[in-house]
Amino acid sequence: MDKLSRIDEVIRQYDDAELEGRTRVPNWAISAFSLEVFESIGYPHRIRLARELWRYHDVMQDNRLDWNLALIGTSMDSETELIHRAAKAIANFSLSHFGFASTGVDMLSRAVYQFSLISDTLRAKQKPWTILEVGPGCGYLGLLLGLCGHRYIALEASQAFRIYQSALFSDVFGVEYADGLTQRDGRVSHLTWWDFCAEGSSLPRLTLATANHMLTEMNRMALEHLARKLAASQEVGFQILAEDSGFCKFNDEDHTWMRLASVGFANAEVKPRVWVFSKTDKPIELAEPQNPSSLRGKLIAIPFLGALAVFGWREMRKLVRLVRRPKKSSIAGSDQRDVASDVMVKLFASLPNRRGADARFADGSW
Repeated sequence: MDKLSRIDEVIRQYDDAELEGRTRVPNWAISAFSLEVFESIGYPHRIRLARELWRYHDVMQDNRLDWNLALIGTSMDSETELIHRAAKAIANFSLSHFGFASTGVDMLSRAVYQFSLISDTLRAKQKPWTILEVGPGCGYLGLLLGLCGHRYIALEASQAFRIYQSALFSDVFGVEYADGLTQRDGRVSHLTWWDFCAEGSSLPRLTLATANHMLTEMNRMALEHLARKLAASQEVGFQILAEDSGFCKFNDEDHTWMRLASVGFANAEVKPRVWVFSKTDKPIELAEPQNPSSLRGKLIAIPFLGALAVFGWREMRKLVRLVRRPKKSSIAGSDQRDVASDVMVKLFASLPNRRGADARFADGSW
Protein backbone atom coordinates (compact mmCIF):
# COMPACT_ATOMS: atom_id res chain seq x y z
CA MET A 1 0.00 0.00 0.00
CA ASP A 2 1.48 3.38 -1.02
CA LYS A 3 1.64 6.38 1.32
CA LEU A 4 -1.45 8.16 -0.01
CA SER A 5 -3.50 4.97 0.14
CA ARG A 6 -2.49 4.56 3.78
CA ILE A 7 -3.60 8.13 4.49
CA ASP A 8 -6.94 7.44 2.76
CA GLU A 9 -7.35 4.60 5.25
CA VAL A 10 -6.41 6.91 8.14
CA ILE A 11 -9.05 9.42 6.99
CA ARG A 12 -11.73 6.71 6.98
CA GLN A 13 -10.53 5.43 10.35
CA TYR A 14 -10.58 8.90 11.90
CA ASP A 15 -14.02 9.80 10.49
CA ASP A 16 -15.50 6.53 11.78
CA ALA A 17 -13.93 7.04 15.20
CA GLU A 18 -15.24 10.61 15.35
CA LEU A 19 -18.77 9.50 14.48
CA GLU A 20 -18.60 6.95 17.28
CA GLY A 21 -17.02 9.49 19.64
CA ARG A 22 -19.84 11.97 19.04
CA THR A 23 -22.32 9.41 20.44
CA ARG A 24 -20.59 9.64 23.85
CA VAL A 25 -20.45 13.42 24.39
CA PRO A 26 -23.13 16.10 24.97
CA ASN A 27 -24.49 18.40 22.28
CA TRP A 28 -22.63 21.38 23.73
CA ALA A 29 -19.33 19.52 23.46
CA ILE A 30 -19.97 18.91 19.76
CA SER A 31 -20.88 22.57 19.32
CA ALA A 32 -17.83 23.73 21.31
CA PHE A 33 -15.39 21.87 19.06
CA SER A 34 -17.08 22.67 15.74
CA LEU A 35 -14.46 25.29 14.68
CA GLU A 36 -16.80 28.25 14.33
CA VAL A 37 -14.12 30.64 13.00
CA PHE A 38 -13.12 28.29 10.16
CA GLU A 39 -16.80 27.70 9.42
CA SER A 40 -17.58 31.42 9.37
CA ILE A 41 -14.92 32.22 6.75
CA GLY A 42 -15.36 29.05 4.71
CA TYR A 43 -11.86 27.71 5.47
CA PRO A 44 -11.74 23.97 4.63
CA HIS A 45 -10.94 22.06 7.82
CA ARG A 46 -11.96 18.59 6.61
CA ILE A 47 -10.69 16.47 3.74
CA ARG A 48 -12.06 13.35 2.09
CA LEU A 49 -9.03 12.27 0.06
CA ALA A 50 -5.32 12.00 0.82
CA ARG A 51 -4.68 13.94 -2.41
CA GLU A 52 -6.00 17.04 -0.60
CA LEU A 53 -3.44 16.87 2.20
CA TRP A 54 -0.73 18.85 0.37
CA ARG A 55 -2.77 22.03 0.95
CA TYR A 56 -1.88 21.95 4.67
CA HIS A 57 1.90 21.73 4.26
CA ASP A 58 2.85 25.37 4.93
CA VAL A 59 -0.15 27.46 5.97
CA MET A 60 -1.21 30.14 8.46
CA GLN A 61 2.14 31.99 8.33
CA ASP A 62 2.14 33.02 4.67
CA ASN A 63 5.19 35.13 3.68
CA ARG A 64 6.25 35.73 7.30
CA LEU A 65 9.72 34.17 7.16
CA ASP A 66 11.61 37.45 7.60
CA TRP A 67 9.32 38.54 10.42
CA ASN A 68 9.67 35.15 12.12
CA LEU A 69 13.47 35.24 11.86
CA ALA A 70 13.45 38.66 13.55
CA LEU A 71 11.35 37.20 16.36
CA ILE A 72 13.76 34.27 16.77
CA GLY A 73 16.77 36.60 16.93
CA THR A 74 19.83 34.84 18.33
CA SER A 75 17.90 32.63 20.75
CA MET A 76 18.23 29.52 18.55
CA ASP A 77 21.70 30.03 17.09
CA SER A 78 22.98 27.03 19.05
CA GLU A 79 20.15 24.80 17.78
CA THR A 80 21.01 24.70 14.07
CA GLU A 81 21.40 20.91 14.12
CA LEU A 82 17.87 20.50 15.53
CA ILE A 83 16.40 22.85 12.91
CA HIS A 84 18.26 21.01 10.13
CA ARG A 85 16.85 17.70 11.39
CA ALA A 86 13.32 19.08 11.45
CA ALA A 87 13.71 20.69 8.01
CA LYS A 88 15.05 17.45 6.53
CA ALA A 89 12.14 15.49 8.03
CA ILE A 90 9.58 17.94 6.59
CA ALA A 91 11.24 18.00 3.16
CA ASN A 92 11.43 14.19 3.02
CA PHE A 93 7.79 13.99 4.10
CA SER A 94 6.59 16.45 1.45
CA LEU A 95 8.65 14.78 -1.27
CA SER A 96 7.45 11.27 -0.48
CA HIS A 97 3.81 12.26 0.00
CA PHE A 98 3.23 15.21 -2.34
CA GLY A 99 5.98 15.00 -4.95
CA PHE A 100 7.75 18.27 -4.06
CA ALA A 101 10.56 18.97 -1.61
CA SER A 102 9.77 21.87 0.74
CA THR A 103 10.70 22.55 4.33
CA GLY A 104 7.68 24.80 4.83
CA VAL A 105 9.89 27.64 6.03
CA ASP A 106 7.08 30.10 6.86
CA MET A 107 5.45 27.70 9.32
CA LEU A 108 8.67 26.03 10.44
CA SER A 109 10.29 29.37 11.31
CA ARG A 110 7.29 30.31 13.49
CA ALA A 111 7.48 26.91 15.19
CA VAL A 112 11.17 27.55 15.89
CA TYR A 113 10.22 30.84 17.57
CA GLN A 114 7.56 29.08 19.65
CA PHE A 115 10.10 26.40 20.59
CA SER A 116 12.49 29.13 21.78
CA LEU A 117 9.76 30.63 23.98
CA ILE A 118 9.05 27.25 25.55
CA SER A 119 12.76 26.64 26.11
CA ASP A 120 13.12 30.03 27.83
CA THR A 121 10.07 29.43 29.99
CA LEU A 122 11.14 25.92 31.07
CA ARG A 123 14.90 26.39 31.27
CA ALA A 124 14.85 25.58 35.00
CA LYS A 125 12.60 22.51 34.58
CA GLN A 126 13.99 18.99 34.49
CA LYS A 127 13.97 17.29 31.09
CA PRO A 128 12.33 15.57 29.35
CA TRP A 129 9.26 17.80 29.43
CA THR A 130 5.66 16.80 28.79
CA ILE A 131 4.00 19.39 26.58
CA LEU A 132 0.33 19.64 25.59
CA GLU A 133 -0.26 21.70 22.44
CA VAL A 134 -3.79 22.84 21.63
CA GLY A 135 -4.38 23.54 17.94
CA PRO A 136 -0.97 22.46 16.53
CA GLY A 137 -1.71 23.39 12.90
CA CYS A 138 0.99 21.86 10.70
CA GLY A 139 2.52 20.14 13.74
CA TYR A 140 6.03 21.52 13.32
CA LEU A 141 6.37 22.63 16.95
CA GLY A 142 5.51 19.08 17.99
CA LEU A 143 8.09 17.83 15.51
CA LEU A 144 10.81 19.98 17.13
CA LEU A 145 9.82 18.91 20.65
CA GLY A 146 9.66 15.26 19.66
CA LEU A 147 13.06 15.35 17.95
CA CYS A 148 14.50 16.67 21.24
CA GLY A 149 13.17 13.64 23.10
CA HIS A 150 10.34 15.37 24.96
CA ARG A 151 6.88 13.88 25.48
CA TYR A 152 4.31 15.69 23.37
CA ILE A 153 0.50 15.54 23.23
CA ALA A 154 -1.44 17.17 20.39
CA LEU A 155 -5.08 18.20 20.84
CA GLU A 156 -6.53 19.13 17.44
CA ALA A 157 -10.21 19.60 16.52
CA SER A 158 -9.64 20.16 12.77
CA GLN A 159 -9.84 16.85 10.94
CA ALA A 160 -7.61 18.04 8.07
CA PHE A 161 -4.83 19.39 10.26
CA ARG A 162 -5.10 16.38 12.54
CA ILE A 163 -4.64 14.02 9.56
CA TYR A 164 -1.63 16.05 8.41
CA GLN A 165 -0.04 15.94 11.87
CA SER A 166 -0.73 12.22 12.16
CA ALA A 167 0.87 11.45 8.79
CA LEU A 168 3.95 13.55 9.64
CA PHE A 169 4.40 12.15 13.16
CA SER A 170 3.90 8.58 11.97
CA ASP A 171 6.48 9.12 9.23
CA VAL A 172 9.08 10.67 11.57
CA PHE A 173 8.53 8.94 14.93
CA GLY A 174 7.26 5.51 13.85
CA VAL A 175 6.36 3.27 16.80
CA GLU A 176 6.93 6.15 19.24
CA TYR A 177 3.81 7.85 17.87
CA ALA A 178 0.34 7.00 19.21
CA ASP A 179 -2.55 8.21 17.05
CA GLY A 180 -5.15 8.29 19.84
CA LEU A 181 -7.37 5.94 17.82
CA THR A 182 -5.65 2.56 17.78
CA GLN A 183 -2.80 3.44 20.17
CA ARG A 184 -3.05 5.83 23.11
CA ASP A 185 0.32 5.63 24.80
CA GLY A 186 3.31 7.05 22.95
CA ARG A 187 6.07 9.55 23.52
CA VAL A 188 4.44 11.64 20.76
CA SER A 189 0.68 11.24 20.77
CA HIS A 190 -2.71 12.62 19.80
CA LEU A 191 -5.63 13.21 22.13
CA THR A 192 -8.92 13.31 20.23
CA TRP A 193 -11.37 16.10 21.06
CA TRP A 194 -14.10 13.61 21.93
CA ASP A 195 -11.86 11.73 24.39
CA PHE A 196 -10.91 15.12 25.83
CA CYS A 197 -14.64 15.81 26.33
CA ALA A 198 -15.52 12.35 27.65
CA GLU A 199 -17.25 12.30 31.02
CA GLY A 200 -14.77 11.92 33.86
CA SER A 201 -11.71 12.17 31.61
CA SER A 202 -8.54 13.79 32.94
CA LEU A 203 -5.20 15.04 31.69
CA PRO A 204 -1.82 13.60 32.71
CA ARG A 205 0.67 15.66 34.69
CA LEU A 206 2.15 18.19 32.27
CA THR A 207 5.17 20.46 32.30
CA LEU A 208 3.48 23.12 30.14
CA ALA A 209 0.52 23.67 27.84
CA THR A 210 0.82 25.85 24.75
CA ALA A 211 -1.90 27.31 22.52
CA ASN A 212 -0.66 29.58 19.74
CA HIS A 213 -2.69 31.85 17.46
CA MET A 214 -5.95 30.30 18.58
CA LEU A 215 -7.16 31.14 22.11
CA THR A 216 -9.54 33.88 20.92
CA GLU A 217 -10.64 31.56 18.10
CA MET A 218 -11.82 28.88 20.52
CA ASN A 219 -15.52 28.54 21.16
CA ARG A 220 -16.24 29.96 24.65
CA MET A 221 -17.29 26.56 26.03
CA ALA A 222 -14.25 24.83 24.53
CA LEU A 223 -11.95 27.39 26.15
CA GLU A 224 -13.65 27.04 29.52
CA HIS A 225 -13.56 23.24 29.30
CA LEU A 226 -9.83 23.35 28.53
CA ALA A 227 -9.16 25.75 31.41
CA ARG A 228 -11.15 23.68 33.89
CA LYS A 229 -9.40 20.46 32.84
CA LEU A 230 -5.98 22.05 33.25
CA ALA A 231 -6.93 23.66 36.57
CA ALA A 232 -8.20 20.35 37.92
CA SER A 233 -5.24 18.23 36.82
CA GLN A 234 -2.21 20.50 37.29
CA GLU A 235 -0.49 22.03 40.31
CA VAL A 236 -0.49 25.69 41.35
CA GLY A 237 2.09 27.53 39.23
CA PHE A 238 1.40 25.45 36.11
CA GLN A 239 1.61 27.61 32.99
CA ILE A 240 -0.13 27.98 29.63
CA LEU A 241 2.01 29.72 27.02
CA ALA A 242 0.26 31.56 24.18
CA GLU A 243 2.20 33.07 21.28
CA ASP A 244 -0.36 35.49 19.80
CA SER A 245 -4.01 35.20 20.71
CA GLY A 246 -5.47 34.46 17.28
CA PHE A 247 -8.21 35.96 15.10
CA CYS A 248 -10.61 38.03 17.22
CA LYS A 249 -13.80 37.39 15.22
CA PHE A 250 -16.15 36.11 17.93
CA ASN A 251 -14.04 36.71 21.07
CA ASP A 252 -11.72 39.53 22.08
CA GLU A 253 -8.64 39.20 24.28
CA ASP A 254 -10.19 40.88 27.32
CA HIS A 255 -13.08 38.43 27.54
CA THR A 256 -10.80 35.48 26.77
CA TRP A 257 -8.39 36.40 29.57
CA MET A 258 -11.37 36.92 31.89
CA ARG A 259 -12.61 33.38 31.25
CA LEU A 260 -9.17 31.96 32.01
CA ALA A 261 -9.00 34.06 35.17
CA SER A 262 -12.39 32.74 36.30
CA VAL A 263 -10.84 29.31 36.87
CA GLY A 264 -7.62 30.70 38.34
CA PHE A 265 -5.17 31.50 35.52
CA ALA A 266 -3.41 34.85 35.96
CA ASN A 267 -1.95 36.37 32.79
CA ALA A 268 1.29 38.22 32.12
CA GLU A 269 2.40 39.55 28.72
CA VAL A 270 6.06 38.49 28.73
CA LYS A 271 6.94 39.72 25.24
CA PRO A 272 4.90 41.61 22.67
CA ARG A 273 2.01 39.28 21.77
CA VAL A 274 3.26 36.49 24.06
CA TRP A 275 1.30 35.60 27.19
CA VAL A 276 1.92 33.22 30.07
CA PHE A 277 -1.08 32.17 32.17
CA SER A 278 -0.12 30.81 35.58
CA LYS A 279 -2.44 28.71 37.73
CA THR A 280 -3.29 30.25 41.09
CA ASP A 281 -4.96 28.60 44.08
CA LYS A 282 -8.31 30.32 43.50
CA PRO A 283 -10.35 32.06 40.79
CA ILE A 284 -9.39 35.64 39.94
CA GLU A 285 -11.98 38.41 39.98
CA LEU A 286 -11.75 40.64 36.89
CA ALA A 287 -14.04 43.50 35.93
CA GLU A 288 -16.35 42.70 33.02
CA PRO A 289 -14.86 44.38 29.90
CA GLN A 290 -17.01 46.98 28.20
CA ASN A 291 -18.47 45.99 24.84
CA PRO A 292 -17.99 48.79 22.29
CA SER A 293 -20.49 47.21 19.88
CA SER A 294 -23.34 47.56 22.38
CA LEU A 295 -22.39 51.23 22.88
CA ARG A 296 -22.52 51.78 19.15
CA GLY A 297 -25.99 50.25 19.07
CA LYS A 298 -27.28 52.63 21.72
CA LEU A 299 -25.88 55.73 19.97
CA ILE A 300 -26.82 54.86 16.42
CA ALA A 301 -30.00 56.97 16.66
CA ILE A 302 -27.87 60.10 17.05
CA PRO A 303 -25.48 59.78 14.09
CA PHE A 304 -23.11 62.64 14.80
CA LEU A 305 -22.82 62.15 18.56
CA GLY A 306 -22.72 58.40 18.07
CA ALA A 307 -19.80 58.60 15.63
CA LEU A 308 -17.98 61.04 17.92
CA ALA A 309 -18.52 58.83 20.97
CA VAL A 310 -17.35 55.69 19.16
CA PHE A 311 -14.21 57.49 17.95
CA GLY A 312 -13.52 58.70 21.50
CA TRP A 313 -14.13 55.23 22.90
CA ARG A 314 -11.65 53.67 20.51
CA GLU A 315 -9.00 56.28 21.27
CA MET A 316 -9.55 55.84 25.00
CA ARG A 317 -9.10 52.05 24.70
CA LYS A 318 -5.84 52.59 22.80
CA LEU A 319 -4.62 54.95 25.52
CA VAL A 320 -5.58 52.52 28.28
CA ARG A 321 -3.69 49.71 26.55
CA LEU A 322 -0.60 51.91 26.26
CA VAL A 323 -0.71 53.05 29.88
CA ARG A 324 -1.56 49.66 31.41
CA ARG A 325 1.64 47.72 32.01
CA PRO A 326 1.33 43.92 32.27
CA LYS A 327 3.27 42.00 34.85
CA LYS A 328 6.72 40.93 33.73
CA SER A 329 8.07 37.39 33.75
CA SER A 330 11.56 35.97 33.83
CA ILE A 331 11.72 35.20 30.10
CA ALA A 332 15.03 36.56 28.82
CA GLY A 333 14.78 39.54 26.48
CA SER A 334 11.15 40.24 27.29
CA ASP A 335 11.56 44.01 27.07
CA GLN A 336 12.42 44.32 23.41
CA ARG A 337 12.01 42.64 20.03
CA ASP A 338 15.07 40.90 18.63
CA VAL A 339 16.52 41.23 15.13
CA ALA A 340 17.30 38.36 12.81
CA SER A 341 20.68 36.76 13.35
CA ASP A 342 23.04 35.97 10.48
CA VAL A 343 23.09 32.34 11.63
CA MET A 344 19.32 31.94 11.26
CA VAL A 345 19.15 33.92 7.99
CA LYS A 346 21.86 31.72 6.41
CA LEU A 347 20.34 28.53 7.78
CA PHE A 348 16.85 29.16 6.39
CA ALA A 349 18.27 30.48 3.10
CA SER A 350 20.00 27.11 2.65
CA LEU A 351 16.82 25.06 3.09
CA PRO A 352 14.86 23.71 0.12
CA ASN A 353 11.75 25.80 -0.12
CA ARG A 354 8.64 25.82 -2.27
CA ARG A 355 6.40 28.73 -1.35
CA GLY A 356 3.06 27.73 0.05
CA ALA A 357 0.11 27.57 -2.32
CA ASP A 358 -2.01 29.88 -0.13
CA ALA A 359 0.75 32.53 -0.17
CA ARG A 360 1.10 32.32 -3.95
CA PHE A 361 -2.65 32.45 -4.50
CA ALA A 362 -2.99 35.49 -2.23
CA ASP A 363 -0.24 37.50 -3.96
CA GLY A 364 -1.22 36.57 -7.51
CA SER A 365 1.77 34.35 -8.33
CA TRP A 366 -0.26 31.13 -8.33
